[in-house]
Amino acid sequence: MDKKLVLKQTSNYIAVILGTFLLSFGSVIFLTKAELVAGGISGIAIIIQHFVDVQIYDYLVAGLTVFFWLLGLIFVGKDFALKTALSSALYIGFTFLFKRVAFFDELAITFAGEQAAGNLILCGIFGGVFIGGGVAITFLGGGSTGGVDVVQVLLSKYAGIKESISSFMIDGLVIVVGMATMQLWVAALCGILSSFVTAVLIEIVYIKNQTAYQVDIISDKWEDISRYAQDELERGATIIRAEGGYKGEERVILRVVFDKMQYEKIKRYIASVDPKAFVTYTQTNAVFGEGFKKHTKKNKKVKK
Repeated sequence: MDKKLVLKQTSNYIAVILGTFLLSFGSVIFLTKAELVAGGISGIAIIIQHFVDVQIYDYLVAGLTVFFWLLGLIFVGKDFALKTALSSALYIGFTFLFKRVAFFDELAITFAGEQAAGNLILCGIFGGVFIGGGVAITFLGGGSTGGVDVVQVLLSKYAGIKESISSFMIDGLVIVVGMATMQLWVAALCGILSSFVTAVLIEIVYIKNQTAYQVDIISDKWEDISRYAQDELERGATIIRAEGGYKGEERVILRVVFDKMQYEKIKRYIASVDPKAFVTYTQTNAVFGEGFKKHTKKNKKVKK
């Protein structure tokens, strides 16, 4: 098997494991004892747990996780479901660990305090940081935490809605239900804060990492730059023949598309070989093809 492929797959699985751990930790340690409904599976479980005397939060999380995993299997596909199976199993396991081991339970009680406003605000902020970071890292690994983020992936895939926006929409619905039923108004406001922080973290960690750039270069050293793009950056280069508008002379425009991590590299190289080069950089929202995202086909609509 190709070494690069093995390393890529390994890093993906590590990202899924780490992301799931952070999600579970943030949900259990910062949200459950404080009864902060910030959306997602955790929010649904907290709402139900509020009206039940027996401690069943972790069992509720397990049942809901399995439900959303099946949803992903049916509507997203088997490959996605395989990675989701790992994160779903880990999420359930981590949740039981953090809820049933006395050390973590006491830690959660310490953070929640006695429902004081200051404690609730801090729990909301840090819960959002851990949850948003966990979901985003899992997405970067090509997986899903097996919760309502499956719905976010579906909305992104079929409706073109960014994960950060769909996350806030879904979480908002859960929060409204929590506010109407539990009527813990300060906790509800802190839950909204936590949901907002979650959306921001997804935007920063995941969406920004999907950004790619296109550069158009007019330079007498275009051949050197083209070789650098192909040999060092492993990116293809497109040669566009153009005519100057002032003198009518023939010029070459070299176009290269690259990811965010390569921006500074190509910028420095162009400056080193031709400081007088005319260069324009364009930020793109999505790039499909070799070296970037794979093309996906939309499912045919089913007649009712």
